[in-house]
Amino acid sequence: MMIPAFRRRRRRFAFAGATLALLLTASLAIAAPPDSSGVVIRYTDVGFAAGYVDEKDGLIALGGPPPEEGCLGEGFDDPAQFMDVQTPAGPVLGKVHQAVAEVFVYDLTSGHPCEILEAGGTPIPLYSGTWRTVGNDNDLNVTLTRTNSFGFRSTGWVEDADGDVCRITAHVRLLITRQEEFRVVNEGITLAC
Repeated sequence: MMIPAFRRRRRRFAFAGATLALLLTASLAIAAPPDSSGVVIRYTDVGFAAGYVDEKDGLIALGGPPPEEGCLGEGFDDPAQFMDVQTPAGPVLGKVHQAVAEVFVYDLTSGHPCEILEAGGTPIPLYSGTWRTVGNDNDLNVTLTRTNSFGFRSTGWVEDADGDVCRITAHVRLLITRQEEFRVVNEGITLAC
């Protein structure tokens, strides 16, 4: 059976139209959402730094500038990307990502680096290097309508005074209950040398 020419063209146009619609839909699905849509707000800012204490292993890891600047609130120049999401239930979800920042690891048994500086000493890091940090918060404004769970995780590479390189992973998970009780769920620093 022979299909008339006008029917073959109609089928080609229909196929081409369906393909074009599929491509447009796919490109919209993978397109980045706008920086501010009224529900999601994205922004970049400086002044963020992650810090962790591991009392079990006697370590403290401070992201950002060295204590000579950081303990004075100066030198926090590494940018971080933030995203705040307004939920229909009310609480604002918060996310942060810092692609790279300096990190210094100290022996906690010697005291906090800022306390050492205040006493006229010089804190000497065990390790220094860079890491990246991600964090999240399920109730950024602490509405107390739910248990507020928030925390951070940092990973990177550090080097000691002899030039030995180690992988560093640090994390902290915190809670604020509806009764305003604050808890550290877990916190730790792991060095794999």
